[in-house]
Amino acid sequence: MIPRRRTVVVVALAVAAVALGAAAVAGLLDAGGPAAPAEPPAPEVAGGPAVHTDPGYWTEDRLRGAEPAPMPAPPEGR
Repeated sequence: MIPRRRTVVVVALAVAAVALGAAAVAGLLDAGGPAAPAEPPAPEVAGGPAVHTDPGYWTEDRLRGAEPAPMPAPPEGR
């Protein structure tokens, strides 16, 4: 009868260890609350004007057909 009792104890300890581990992981994942928004990266500053690799790229037709790049929407409430 002792080997069976030992098996029951080992199984009970294994179940308890899994339950405690799951609770610890769940607590760690929820401990921080909502993440703070990341700060925007600092602007990149160049030492001079940008140089285009092909100076003939911006033809009159391309300038007329150019469209502005999409811009982000302002934050709500401002």
